[in-house]
Amino acid sequence: MKTADNSKMDQDFFEYLPSEIVVNILSRLPTRAAAVCKCVCKPWLGLLATPEFVNSHISRPVPGIVVETRSRSYDVIEFVDELGLHFDDEHRAIVAFNFELPFDVPMHSSANGLIFLSGVDRDDLIQCNPITRDYIKLPSPRQTTSKDQLAVENFGFGVSKMTGQYKVVRLFGEKPLHEEYRIECQVYNVGTGSWRKVPSGSIDSSLKLYKDVRGVLLDGNLHWMVDKTTNFSCRWVLRFDLQTELFSVFSAPPPIGINFLFGRSLCFFRDCLGLSDFSDDRSILIWFLVEDKGIWDKDFIREFGRRDHYNYVWPIRAFENGDVFMESDFGNLLYYSNKSKTFDYNVVVREDRDTYTPTTMYASSFLSLKSFVMENVSSF
Repeated sequence: MKTADNSKMDQDFFEYLPSEIVVNILSRLPTRAAAVCKCVCKPWLGLLATPEFVNSHISRPVPGIVVETRSRSYDVIEFVDELGLHFDDEHRAIVAFNFELPFDVPMHSSANGLIFLSGVDRDDLIQCNPITRDYIKLPSPRQTTSKDQLAVENFGFGVSKMTGQYKVVRLFGEKPLHEEYRIECQVYNVGTGSWRKVPSGSIDSSLKLYKDVRGVLLDGNLHWMVDKTTNFSCRWVLRFDLQTELFSVFSAPPPIGINFLFGRSLCFFRDCLGLSDFSDDRSILIWFLVEDKGIWDKDFIREFGRRDHYNYVWPIRAFENGDVFMESDFGNLLYYSNKSKTFDYNVVVREDRDTYTPTTMYASSFLSLKSFVMENVSSF
């Protein structure tokens, strides 16, 4: 039988633990459970807002995706293990949590739980965290450039591995008279409140950006697919180091078949920079960049069956059993079973969407935008 003193000891158990141990325990909880802990008591409410907890939670990310299911409404699906998604009885992915945003702006990308949104006309550039429910609107980067002067404009968002500085990168080309545009660059350091020009003179003037492509973040570097006007038979990859803010260029894998100008897109896949491709028999191929060799290793090409319902695919995640989760150009989320060699098209229900919004890789965090100085932070 428990005595009154023992009962009180059970109730006050966490009071006798050092705060670093409590942080270690709570940071291992699923996002929804950790968020509920804020309501337990004031000490925990304060504890979950400390840099110690935020950084500890970020160091143990649960990878997943955020999918727009209806206008302004999003589902977060987490990958529960290395054997595939967690399905219900109807073979649909189980939603970890969902949220709604007060603005109708397409998601672009995310890093450490912060989501970057970019409007169709690039008028609205927003950063938000659906867990802490705060957001900021970035100032317009076009202080000296009008819309009609722009030939192309792309964005990327990421965080430096060395300094932890979050940055939005804008690549753009203006329309000069009687000549081709050159790629230029602006960077917005979150917390500074302003854009700044970054030298891009090292970029070959023959390189051209694609419209409406997103910078792919990997190991503190952003990557874009680009073309060379002097050689359209092979696309190239433009890399921007978020720490040094220097550019470099390397070639994409050699084209396979006659479809080399279509369907090629960069992605983050199996912890590598990946590229989806099609062969002449309309099979889906995935290339992996071997960083230490600086080459695209053909040993890592995987074939995922014939494509017959889509024109483009973007692989999202591969699992140890050979299954692959991917997205098509129509916004369908596909799950390929390596065992049955078939696709499941009923993974996530996306309805009432006026336009296709790409799926965004996402891992939640409790990093509040209020921790960044010089930013006008709002709540929703």
